[in-house]
Order: sequence, then structure tokens, then C-alpha cells
Amino acid sequence: MENSNNQSEDSSPISFVGTGFHDLSPFSAHEITVDGITCKTLEHAYQALRLKSGPERDEVLAARSPIEAWHRGQKYKHNSDLQIPDHDKYMFMERLCRIKLQQHDDVKQVLLDSKERELVKVSTTDYYWGTGADGTGENQLGKIWMKLRDEIQ
Repeated sequence: MENSNNQSEDSSPISFVGTGFHDLSPFSAHEITVDGITCKTLEHAYQALRLKSGPERDEVLAARSPIEAWHRGQKYKHNSDLQIPDHDKYMFMERLCRIKLQQHDDVKQVLLDSKERELVKVSTTDYYWGTGADGTGENQLGKIWMKLRDEIQ
């Protein structure tokens, strides 16, 4: 007998920002360890580890919250002297999401619970990782999570 509340019956997209699927957000409280460096959140890792080792990277890693890590990372985003050469932001984010998935069973379960539904990062300001204000954004973060979900199903 199938449960009438079964999520597989719902085909509407899932926003993982501010919902029960928040574990998929880079801002969720899931520590990850990347190349021996422990980061408070995936956002800390993304903002800090695209920078060369040094005080700027340490400053981002020390941020008390993911939004603070984001703000600190934005200060150095366009400084090519501080950036890792040939940094591919999509491949890097995919790697970090994969690590988060491997290190946290609860994240894996949330991803599996999304069934076949589209995953979206609803964001009015982010047209690359998210949907953008008008829904025309690329939703690259949602696409990464759906790719990883396909791999583990």
C-alpha cells in the first residue's frame, strides 16, 4: 500500500533553500574536510579553497557563518594573485558537493528522498548557481545535486 503523502507523487521542483531539503544548501551546518582542511560548511570550503593558501584563505575559513564566509570570499573573488590558477568553479563545486555527500549520510538520505524531482536553488540574485529573480538562471547547483542523485540511485 502506497502512502498518500509519498513525495514521489509530487513532481513539482524542490527548492533546497529554506526548506526541509536545506541539507543540500552550501549554507547547511555540515562540516566537510577537503584535502585535510576542515571547513565549517560547504560555503566556507568553496569561498576559501579557491584561494591560494595565506591570510585571506584563513580569514574566510574563520568566518562564523556561511554568509560571512561568502562576504569575505567576495572581497577576493576578482584578485587573480590570490586565486588558484585555472580554477573551474563548476568542477570545484561538484567536487565539494560530492565530498559533502560522502561525509554525511543525512545529506545522502535527503538527496534520495527528493526522488526524481527537479532540485532548484531559488535565488533572486544568483543567475549561475541559482534560478535568478525571473527564473532564467542556470541553476547549476541544482543540476550538480541531480547528477549526484542519479549516480547513487
